[in-house]
Amino acid sequence: MSQLPEVHIEVAFSTGAVMGTALHLDDASRGLLDMGTLAGSDLWEDVSAYGRGVSTSRGSSRIEGPVIRYEAGRATIRLDNADRRFDPTNMSGPYVAAGRTQVTPMREVRIRATWAGVTYPVWRGFADSWDLEWDGPEWAETTVPCTDGFKVLGNRRRAAVAPVGAGEDSGARVNRILDSANWPELDRMVAAGDSTLQATTLEGDPLAELQLVADSEAGELYVDGSGHVTFRGRLALLQDERSNTPQGVFGDQDGELRYADKGLSISTDDATLYNEVRLTRVGGTEQVEQDLISQAEFQIRTFDRSDLLLETDAEVADYAAWILHVSHEPEVRFDSIRIKPLRDPDALFPQVLAREIGDRITIIRRPPGGGDPIERDCFIRGIAHEIGLDNWETTWSLQSAERMSFLTLDHPVLGVLDSNALAY
Repeated sequence: MSQLPEVHIEVAFSTGAVMGTALHLDDASRGLLDMGTLAGSDLWEDVSAYGRGVSTSRGSSRIEGPVIRYEAGRATIRLDNADRRFDPTNMSGPYVAAGRTQVTPMREVRIRATWAGVTYPVWRGFADSWDLEWDGPEWAETTVPCTDGFKVLGNRRRAAVAPVGAGEDSGARVNRILDSANWPELDRMVAAGDSTLQATTLEGDPLAELQLVADSEAGELYVDGSGHVTFRGRLALLQDERSNTPQGVFGDQDGELRYADKGLSISTDDATLYNEVRLTRVGGTEQVEQDLISQAEFQIRTFDRSDLLLETDAEVADYAAWILHVSHEPEVRFDSIRIKPLRDPDALFPQVLAREIGDRITIIRRPPGGGDPIERDCFIRGIAHEIGLDNWETTWSLQSAERMSFLTLDHPVLGVLDSNALAY
């Protein structure tokens, strides 16, 4: 077996920014019969043979509070351009139709990787530009920066309609907003959610409204490796197995999944400390929760929002109490882990390729000097890959799961009475 996965770099030169409506027989969601129109055989042009390097990132790069705002995913692809095929000024190249170049911004791009017979989605989005570089008469390279579907949603503007959707679940609201932005059903993974919301006029920037819904729910909104806009309710961390049960144990001894040397970042700062919480829903009364003991020891640190879409002040008060519970003291936490899967390919590549935002892992570090090891459960909140011709490095941004141990019925650990706080 090759020591590196087979990396597939593909571009939809012939279709432009067409999303979700074409049937792809090798795609887990877009390959469903009766759900799309059969795409032409040339929809995806495989340019892997010209690849010189790929970097991707998705999710959040730094966690500074209990409510996480996920960023637009990015990718950068470096391509050998010795024959000018990726040069938009070359009208004799292979990607020209009806006298127009197809090497343009907003061509759909996807990156996948095959390991041990399994093909994993890594990243999907749209080309931002095709940047040309030359060095002497024989060397040419094209760099393709890309951005995921958040770019499309953030660039649209909608006219206001009469208020609609009062009392609907947050997941229904996410679907309503995506519908208003003409985002395809095949390109979304939307859960029901756990809160109901006030009415909306569906105006302005769809991405900003989607993010406000996720913030009001205390849920997750991101684009996954297949390009789906993904929404999870706040209780997914407690109810979904991938989030309530560690999907791998990473450590520094035999029998554990090994991280890179100097591959752990540990923080002891106050970035996640809040001991006064002030929350207000639109049209509501401010709800305040505070921990006086914490304030006396650490001074007052305030978390405040005044734009929540929740329907009742009572739920806003529960939200404020939850934030205070998870944030009232500083914590020692791992905030990133770096993995070099070539260290143990058979064990590590299935991990770095399969893990998704929201997955739970366990990390163990045994510092020099003896004593108890540092062991923490963490949620993956960001995923970045650096892929070269002969190397691969993955970094996950992390959020501590230590204070997310709320009571979860039928779970062997989280379901123990008097051991876990009650979730809202």
